[in-house]
Amino acid sequence: MEGAVLYARVSTADQAKQRYNIPAQLAKLREFCSQSGMKVVKIFVDRGESARTTDRRQFQAMMSFCRENRKIISHVVVADLSRLARDVIDQGTTIATLKQLGITTTSVDEPFTDDTAAGKLARNMLGSFNQFFSDSLSERIRYRMKVGFDAGRFLHYAPLGYKNVEKNLAVDRERAPLVRKAFEMIASGSYATGDAVLKRITALGLVTRRGRPLTKQSFAGMLQNPIYAGWIVSEENRVRGNHEAIVSNDLFQAVQDRLNGKSSPHKRLSEEFPLRGFVRCAKCGKNLTAGYVKGRKERYPRYWCWQKACHAVGISRDELEQHWVTLLSMMQPTMELLAMLPELAARQWEARKTRIATEARTLKNRQADQQTLNRKAIEAKLKGDLSPEDFAVLKNSLTEEAYRINAEINALDSERSTMEDLIRQARAQLVDLVTAWKTGNVNQRQELSKGLFPEGLVFSHELKFFEPANVPITQMASRFLENLDTMETPISPVGAGDGI
Repeated sequence: MEGAVLYARVSTADQAKQRYNIPAQLAKLREFCSQSGMKVVKIFVDRGESARTTDRRQFQAMMSFCRENRKIISHVVVADLSRLARDVIDQGTTIATLKQLGITTTSVDEPFTDDTAAGKLARNMLGSFNQFFSDSLSERIRYRMKVGFDAGRFLHYAPLGYKNVEKNLAVDRERAPLVRKAFEMIASGSYATGDAVLKRITALGLVTRRGRPLTKQSFAGMLQNPIYAGWIVSEENRVRGNHEAIVSNDLFQAVQDRLNGKSSPHKRLSEEFPLRGFVRCAKCGKNLTAGYVKGRKERYPRYWCWQKACHAVGISRDELEQHWVTLLSMMQPTMELLAMLPELAARQWEARKTRIATEARTLKNRQADQQTLNRKAIEAKLKGDLSPEDFAVLKNSLTEEAYRINAEINALDSERSTMEDLIRQARAQLVDLVTAWKTGNVNQRQELSKGLFPEGLVFSHELKFFEPANVPITQMASRFLENLDTMETPISPVGAGDGI
């Protein structure tokens, strides 16, 4: 009796539930061997493996088995050639290699692909069609992934602390507090090593979805993943995700500083770089980022375009902000500008309401997180997973954080004001925009800048100023030229320019 090796494959979990699932493939292969009088020697199955490459664990094991047992194997049987390969070269190489071993490749659903001239032609045509299908599918997937990425959607398996909900990321309220606490413990600098933090955070209950402790490698990867700060990264591109951030940008950067051996935590960018997220690059249109760059003697604050294919703007913080102050000084409190008061106040009102609502929601979640962490700490102490010393340190940390949250809530309440208050504030700002900008806090600065220019401003590195692409500035220039046209032209003295 001839010996047969059976090979079955599915590339996705969805395929495993369809008619070409593994049990259906194997039943078909066994029935074929039974009818053909062949004895099944060995079965190899690849689950969740793409046929675009031969680098599949069970496929390689099958080829090795065939080389070692060529004397007892006459056929390798597959449901169809697409199970074997979706690349013409890989298909041809595999069939040729098996043939050299004296083994025939047989497709149950494609019996006309034998070694005759017509069979080889059909085999090659099927291989081309299979590759076309795979390449076309790959192109569509890449396109959808890019569209999703540009829209701020994370289209992969959710990292620890998140859940996949309707093709979006949703915060896992059970694990997210522990993830945030791990970041806070690292940023505090109170622990000698990351292993010490991992040990304590594991005692509090941070485990994988399968209930397993995190490895050192997975914990380190979590701490360096910008997804937790609300960013989605693909190669060199980075966009703000539409998911809820578990940690702030400041906390995430502070952890990166600690991991990179920097002794001091990263300063808050929002306080020191008020134009960040407001000014855009003239070439690519992306918001400028900001931070400190290392010089020969010290670190210097700068704004720059972070897009790898662009980098068209790079300017010191003081120079860019001086350009902005110069623009503000040009905007005198004209009647037209004063007429904008209700509109400007309305913009600030909406911006403030949105910000306060967002921050209030975040603070409420943080309060709930503290309660969750407190409960987990008590449970860990009772189980003996957390030593009394560690429990005391953690309890003190939770108490301090609760005080900070309450202080932020009180500060947020003090910002609530009426529309009339904002109109009075807007009128005072318009009288002296420069002073309003220089004396305001970061939130007031952002409200002022986006109240005047809701779409932000475009900065050109070549012009060293805000480009004419900014519609409001262009309109200001047009009105200035119109005013010049309406002015009377001075009368030249008699005889001037007449050649006498």
